[in-house]
Amino acid sequence: MSSFTFYDATIVPALSAFKTMDHILHEAEKHPDAATFPTARLAEDMYPLTYQIHISSKLTEQMVARLTGREAANFEDNLSSYEEMHERIATILKILDAEDKGIVNRVAEKVEATTIGPLNTEMSNWGYSAAFIIPNIFFHLTIAYAILRGKGVPLGKKDYLKEFLTPHLPESAGRPWQKKA
Repeated sequence: MSSFTFYDATIVPALSAFKTMDHILHEAEKHPDAATFPTARLAEDMYPLTYQIHISSKLTEQMVARLTGREAANFEDNLSSYEEMHERIATILKILDAEDKGIVNRVAEKVEATTIGPLNTEMSNWGYSAAFIIPNIFFHLTIAYAILRGKGVPLGKKDYLKEFLTPHLPESAGRPWQKKA
C-alpha cells in the first residue's frame, strides 16, 4: 500500500467531485423540467445551481494556483446553461489532471498569507486545502445534488459516490453502477 499524500488529499478528491458534478448535471438534463434547473435553489436565500458550479470551480482554481505558485485565473460568475457548466467543469478537470504530484506534495507544509472571508491569517497549504477548500467543494457538490434531487432528478447515493470509489476499487470488484452493454 502506498502512503497517503497531500496530492491524494487535495487533487484526487477534487477530481472525483468535479466528475460527480458533471455526472449529476448530465442526469439532470434528461429530466422534462431540466431547463428550469440552472436557476433552481435549495432555499430562497441560497444561491442557484449555476453558482454551486461557479464557486466550487473558483475555489479549486485558487487552491491549485496556490499549490503551484501561479496566479489564479478569474472565473466569472456568468454560468447560465448546462453547456457552460459542463465547459467550466471540463476546464477544472483539465487543470486538476495537469497537476504534478511531486510539486503539490512538496508545498503541503508551506505557510502563506491567507484570506478567508473577513479573516486574514497565515495557514499552511495543508490547512488551507483540507480545512477550507475541500470542505467547500464537497458542500457545493452536495448543494447541487440536493437542488437536483429536490426537483425530481432520480439521483441516488451511487450517483454521488461512484466517482470517489472507482479509482480505489480493483477491477475484480466490478463496477455495479455501470450499465451492461
